[in-house]
Amino acid sequence: MKKISKMIGIIAIAAIIGVSFAACDLGTKKDALHGTTWEATDGMRHYVLTFNSPMFTMTATSEGRTFSYSESYTISGNNVVFSNGEGESITAVLSGNTLTIVDDGSTVVFTKQ
Repeated sequence: MKKISKMIGIIAIAAIIGVSFAACDLGTKKDALHGTTWEATDGMRHYVLTFNSPMFTMTATSEGRTFSYSESYTISGNNVVFSNGEGESITAVLSGNTLTIVDDGSTVVFTKQ
């Protein structure tokens, strides 16, 4: 009887450890934007946002010239915060298949591709 109780205890501990490891993402969990591409047109400019957690790449094309840069982003609820590494940030609002950025009085609405 003692051996059976000991065996059940060992199995229970092993199960708890297994569930704990399965619940821990070990830093590999990706967010809802990871692997997605978004596009917007603002006047003569065309923008493409590509997300690869925790980084994004913004490509802007205007008058045949293309500019691209990559920085980090975070998500909190429906807010996406784009950081430029110099302490500056812009917050966008994620709603379904649209991502709306308001900065310096202008609004750019991105659509998920």
